[in-house]
Amino acid sequence: MGDEFFAGKAGPAVTSAAAAAAANAASAGRGANPLPGIPPQMPFEPFDMNDAHPMKVPVPSDGRGKKGGGRGGGGRTPHRKAAPQPPPPPSFQQAEWDASAFQQAIPPAYGIPAAAGMAYPPAPAAGMAAPYPIPPTMPGAMQMYGMTGMMPFMYPPMAYSHMPSSSPPQPPEKSKKTGKNQQNAQSAPTGKEGKKRRGKAKSKEPSTPEANPDCSDELLSVRNAQSNGLKAKLSFQEVLPHLLEFAQDQHGSRFLQGKLDETSPEERQEAFAVICADDANPDAVSLAKDVSGNFVVQKLFDIGTQEQKKKLAERLQPEVASLSKDNYGCRVVQKAIGAVSKDLQVMLASSLQSNVTECITNMHGNHVVQKCIEQMPPDPVSFIIYAVQADAAALASHIYGCRVIQRLLEHCASGQLTEMLDRILSNIEVLSKNQFGNYVVQHMLEHGRVQDKERIIDVVKAKILDFAMDKHSSNVVEKCFEASTIGEHAKELEGKRAQLVDAVLGQPGDVNSPLCEMMTHRFGNYVVQRLMEYSRGTERERIYRTLSALPIDFKSHQHGMHIMNALQKDFKEFNQDVSLG
Repeated sequence: MGDEFFAGKAGPAVTSAAAAAAANAASAGRGANPLPGIPPQMPFEPFDMNDAHPMKVPVPSDGRGKKGGGRGGGGRTPHRKAAPQPPPPPSFQQAEWDASAFQQAIPPAYGIPAAAGMAYPPAPAAGMAAPYPIPPTMPGAMQMYGMTGMMPFMYPPMAYSHMPSSSPPQPPEKSKKTGKNQQNAQSAPTGKEGKKRRGKAKSKEPSTPEANPDCSDELLSVRNAQSNGLKAKLSFQEVLPHLLEFAQDQHGSRFLQGKLDETSPEERQEAFAVICADDANPDAVSLAKDVSGNFVVQKLFDIGTQEQKKKLAERLQPEVASLSKDNYGCRVVQKAIGAVSKDLQVMLASSLQSNVTECITNMHGNHVVQKCIEQMPPDPVSFIIYAVQADAAALASHIYGCRVIQRLLEHCASGQLTEMLDRILSNIEVLSKNQFGNYVVQHMLEHGRVQDKERIIDVVKAKILDFAMDKHSSNVVEKCFEASTIGEHAKELEGKRAQLVDAVLGQPGDVNSPLCEMMTHRFGNYVVQRLMEYSRGTERERIYRTLSALPIDFKSHQHGMHIMNALQKDFKEFNQDVSLG
């Protein structure tokens, strides 16, 4: 082996005294070479690895291990000194290569000619794979020198004529950090810059927004002030020439909304004149669709006079349909409908007549249609009713259409909704089990006509178990008990209510009654709880005795336990007569 290996340059450092002694002995015996021209190698002298263990290095006694010696007294483990560092090996002078000495040991496949002084090793013959640039296998010499299991980097440096480097490649240095950690360690800065900060960094100096060549000085001053938590000291007259620019900027829009609350009527009139001007760029419609500008337009509808609002509404009216389907424009239209007079509301709503169905099914437009129903008289919104009744069943099961139908049931007279209600009643079972349609059926039980409610209760009673065990239609069954007990037409529905209760309770003592199956069902148990909540008179005693007579399996069920707990809590008047078992 080369001296680098024992000096710690090509492998782990040898720290034990035994290993150091072996290294010195090896250095002393490097003089003899059995083959001429071969560089001197260390003779292989095997030794017991147990002798090289650092913990077995003999340490001279200093008296601390004896009884009474040292601070801890006798019997304690003595302190061990570290193994001394091995002395530096003698300098190694490499002998010159003699290529003729290797001809007998080199395999014939390499095809090396016997030329004296030739650099070792040459390139392989044509058609053969290029070997790794290390000396070829020499069984006799390798065993003689004990180098059978050595890696390429353990050979002494050799000169290669066909390689740019004068020594064979060395193995990569080992690093404790691998993969992503190593990559981060190489790219991470050192010193204070490399420390990770926790939380939000506190800036010692005020932040300054980047200068925009198209930004006015007034808007830039507002940005700087708001970025540093200050209030810009600008008058409305200074902002007025740049009002449209302010309206489209996040900081400018916020500043302008605050200024409009403080301005005089004359200054507000000037603001309306700028936005409603024929040559305004951007115009009122564009501002209404802007992420920041829409707040300024809404503010004008809040502070303006009726004449000013009318002028602004007239600017928006041709584009109400497109504004209603816009994320920001729909907010401006809703604000306008709630702020202007009745005649202006009709004017704005008239722009929706041509495509009202599209607005109903739009995620933004449906809010505008609902606002029209809530704010306008029933007659002006008749075009919405006509559009809904043409496809009532489909819109009732639509995520946005069901909302519009609920607003119609709340704000329109039943006479206007006759055709729509009839079409919904013909699809009660389907709509009750729909995730959106069940809300329409519940609204009909709350705001519909008496005959509508009776019709719904009859349909539910005929398939009470099917309705009660469905995720969506179980809500309809609960609403039936509520509407027939405390609803607007509760007196007219007493007969229907009694029939519905009988359908749930079944025959006395019947363990297969709908009540028994409902109380152990994840959705049906809520129907039973609602029945107990709205029970009256003799119904309460009947419910109590029916539930008390059930087997223990029903009472100990996961959902049945909720029923029994509610029974003990809300039916205390019967606890003294009947035991729950």
